Amino acid sequence: MKHPLRTTTALAALTVAGLTPLTLAAAPASAAPSRLQGDFNGDGYRDVAISAPAATVSGKKWAGQVAVVYGSASGLDPAKRKVISQNTAGIPGAAEAYDEFGDQVATADLNRDGYSDLVIGAQHEKAGSADDAGTVVIVWGSSSGLSGGTTVKNPQTLYGSYFGLSIASADFTGDGKPDLAISAQSSSTDPAYRIRLIRGPFTKSGSTGSVSSYSPGIDRPALTAGRVSGDTKADLVVTGQKPNSGQLATAVYYKGTASGLSKAASLRPAATAAIGDLDKDGYGDIALGNPEEPDNEPSASTGGKIHVVYGKGSGPSTTRRVTFTQNTAGVPDSSEYGDEFGGALAIGDFDKNGYADLAVGAPGNSFGDDTNYLSSPGAITLMRGSASGLTATGAVHLTQDSAGVPGVAEAGDSFGATLLASDVNHDGRADLTAIAAQENDPAGAAWFLPGAASTLYSTTAATTFSPTKLGLSTSQGGAFGQDLAG
Repeated sequence: MKHPLRTTTALAALTVAGLTPLTLAAAPASAAPSRLQGDFNGDGYRDVAISAPAATVSGKKWAGQVAVVYGSASGLDPAKRKVISQNTAGIPGAAEAYDEFGDQVATADLNRDGYSDLVIGAQHEKAGSADDAGTVVIVWGSSSGLSGGTTVKNPQTLYGSYFGLSIASADFTGDGKPDLAISAQSSSTDPAYRIRLIRGPFTKSGSTGSVSSYSPGIDRPALTAGRVSGDTKADLVVTGQKPNSGQLATAVYYKGTASGLSKAASLRPAATAAIGDLDKDGYGDIALGNPEEPDNEPSASTGGKIHVVYGKGSGPSTTRRVTFTQNTAGVPDSSEYGDEFGGALAIGDFDKNGYADLAVGAPGNSFGDDTNYLSSPGAITLMRGSASGLTATGAVHLTQDSAGVPGVAEAGDSFGATLLASDVNHDGRADLTAIAAQENDPAGAAWFLPGAASTLYSTTAATTFSPTKLGLSTSQGGAFGQDLAG
């Protein structure tokens, strides 16, 4: 089918091509599944799904794949992997050109069997004669890893509805059954965007709980789930653009309730978000990234910035808010045009001290002097949580030239384009999975950076792997790792 105008989330890069991969079995699981989020085979180690939405499948360009790397005590091992496309046995549909299967990924134990399941979106999937109607597929976890799939019913299979534009999985109603929040456009003739809340439980036969629809008043809504108010219900942060405004960013907060989502507060303009307890007070704090430049986005700062909105019992605080740029005292480096500081965010306790920490991607970050200047190799800043909240004290600046980080910083790598914090090696510390979207121009590559006590990342155990290590081709066009889940 003809390729449409691409819609992308805040972390998006574009274009991937892939080969039919070698699929290896996952490590044997323990007798009882771990019930850890992101542990698809129940062996007690969280796994990581890496999107490849522009991969070529059986000659179909932009059909899309998802590469799943299984975790272990030593971290991510690309030799233990599974690559999933719509041509994989048991997966609904068929690989078609420009579907972009894997554009979005998320995880949750949707059928509550103890194994985490993988949710995969393909917003450009054709439904009947309706181009770009979109689809969302659940791939089920088991003791042998991921296998078999079920389509989540699209409530509005219309041309240009882009169902699966963004996906968040969590228990928004507090009933112990994970739900799915999925954003979509109403149709090509009705450009208003919707959020569908599909309640759990989900079954392999395709049944679900009830469905509700919400109008966030945001174009291209990107969804981030987490507990802000400290109760048993997950909340939702929606970032995107103001309708009919071009580049004007906005963000809103939906509180989870027993009856669904309730739009509760406006937040500072942002394109990216992450939620976690930075000050260990029992409430989730919201980190918001605004990586644009003032000439494109009036609310932005040169080089990009982040906001932290602290949580309390009723939700986001209206008074306890703070902003950081690379010119803030203690934040490494300095703000330069095009840095895209805040272009990716991830929250996790990297040093195991009880306070969540924040990883900030700046995929456009440039550095060097007048005689040795690198344009857009990219960088990641690790900032520590504390009793007073996020602090720049002891912040760590990571590039491919940092101690223990494999590779060499090169112009245009876009290191830090996508980030995921999760405890893969099960040592109690969050580990960072990071993507350089344009590594090796533009194949892309992934880094596994284990958490550590003093430096926030291990200077001795970090590893990297390219798409070819996962059975994918090198023709990735910058979209390898467009989204991560685990």
